[in-house]
Amino acid sequence: MIVKLIKSFMGYLYLECDAETALKVLEYVREKLGRDTEDVNDSIRIIKNFEVFYEMARKKFKDYIAPKKSESDLIKGLVFVDKIKLSKSNGNRVVVLIFDKRVSEELIRSILDSLNIEYEVSK
Repeated sequence: MIVKLIKSFMGYLYLECDAETALKVLEYVREKLGRDTEDVNDSIRIIKNFEVFYEMARKKFKDYIAPKKSESDLIKGLVFVDKIKLSKSNGNRVVVLIFDKRVSEELIRSILDSLNIEYEVSK
């Protein structure tokens, strides 16, 4: 699957990728960047339990799942993941990570480059 980094007109950054790539990115953020925050940990939990959360979101007719966020992380500007979208395409588990507005495109690019993940950018 092609990994896509998308910047929306609202200023949010999206990363569309397979579940394994999303886990690599989030685990890198937690381990290497020290962002051991509630939103990152909950996002990892959601993706590791993809099937359960995918079915739950489908039954509730929800497109996006919001990971838990601590108020102190919100105030400090440490929240990394705003929402997650889970879907399936041709039998593949697809994850869209929607990052907090304060997460820069340069940071996401440097994470993907550090992990040797090829990606394309679109706006």
